[in-house]
Amino acid sequence: MEQLVELTAQAARQNDRWLFIASLIVLGCFAVCTMRYFVRQHERLIADHKQAREDYQSSLRGIVAEQSAANVKLMVCLDNNSRVLEECRDELKLCREERRGQKFSVISQQ
Repeated sequence: MEQLVELTAQAARQNDRWLFIASLIVLGCFAVCTMRYFVRQHERLIADHKQAREDYQSSLRGIVAEQSAANVKLMVCLDNNSRVLEECRDELKLCREERRGQKFSVISQQ
């Protein structure tokens, strides 16, 4: 970098043509440094985005797994409830038939 400054100073002592060339060199070095800085920032941003996406996907997989487990539990519960309701229906049917049988036996006894 010091050599570049010395070269620029020497060119500035020359005529305007050399001063223009020196300013182009300095401007070119500044542009290269700026581009390198932005490229590094862009690479960091891409890496951060990739990491965030992976974290999001893994948490989403966990949520889906939890929901699947909850759905399985709900299906088992619904199956059990359906079975119990069928048993209740059958029991009610039996009770009604017994009541009808008792009514008919009371009516026939009279």
